[in-house]
Amino acid sequence: MVAIVRSRFYSHIALALAALIVVAFARTYYLRFMADLPPLSTLMQVHGLLFTAWVVLFVVQTRLVAAHRVDLHMKLGVAGAFLAAAIVAVGVVTAINAAAIPGLRPSGRTGPQFVIIPLTSILIFGGCVFAGIALRRRAGIHKRLMLLGMVGALGPAVARVVILFHLREYATYVQLAAVAVLIAWCLIADWRKHHIVHPVFAIGGVLLLLSWPMRMALTTSPSWEPIGRWLASLA
Repeated sequence: MVAIVRSRFYSHIALALAALIVVAFARTYYLRFMADLPPLSTLMQVHGLLFTAWVVLFVVQTRLVAAHRVDLHMKLGVAGAFLAAAIVAVGVVTAINAAAIPGLRPSGRTGPQFVIIPLTSILIFGGCVFAGIALRRRAGIHKRLMLLGMVGALGPAVARVVILFHLREYATYVQLAAVAVLIAWCLIADWRKHHIVHPVFAIGGVLLLLSWPMRMALTTSPSWEPIGRWLASLA
């Protein structure tokens, strides 16, 4: 029997994304006890804990597939579905609560204006993950959707990097660059292994990239502002 050699791409990019998230949230979450910062609210702690659990699960799942333990990968996937649902629910509430906090965000938007940014990220994450779960028997589509869901959820992590390196005036460009680099990595990996780019990466990657200028434009549009203020009032 010929052994199936699985690509290490998913394991490597999962570790890279996990490292980015840990570095981005080190000061404000993981090592917050070492900084002179006020305690996080219970909601923020739960939100951080759930997403950290997802990142760990994502890394473990890619390692299991690389180790040919698809059986365990599928069993953990059941827990992952419930975890993803909790992340979406808590993420929406967290984003709405944050909209009521006064002050400008790194992008220069107010809370009610900015709330569309995290809400879109949560919807992209949820949409990709639940589509990936629904198509779990089609491995090629499943794994790419799950990865795009992770990339789609990186907005807050990249925003912390923007703050860390004092790049507030370039916030939108940094977000675009981060997505572009990760999508390019996905496309190159596909091309190197299969000599063709999978439509999930090609189409999904382009849509994910385009979502950033679209939502940034919506933040200051007259149609969004009353919606943003209404959402902030719910906090």
